[in-house]
Amino acid sequence: MFGDEPTTPEPVAQSTAPPASDWQIDLLRKALDARGLTSMVERQTAIEAAGGRKVPSLRSLTQEEALAILNQFGQEPQRRSSSGSAWDDRDEDTWIDPL
Repeated sequence: MFGDEPTTPEPVAQSTAPPASDWQIDLLRKALDARGLTSMVERQTAIEAAGGRKVPSLRSLTQEEALAILNQFGQEPQRRSSSGSAWDDRDEDTWIDPL
């Protein structure tokens, strides 16, 4: 009864959270592209910062994590890529724009 029989350890509970769906992965990639993040290091750093944990790939995210990251990306201002010209990057109209 107590220690007579070998016991098998209880199985470790695995996360049953569903993995991120294809449409979530696509939206994450588009959000990263929109931010001008093209290198794998930049993309991984952004996802890990938003997700709060190490992420080996987008496919390792759960649906809940993907939604939270997408929500966070939606609240952050996008990085503007500069065209290299202050004239082209101006926000307001000038006297020549109506012409």
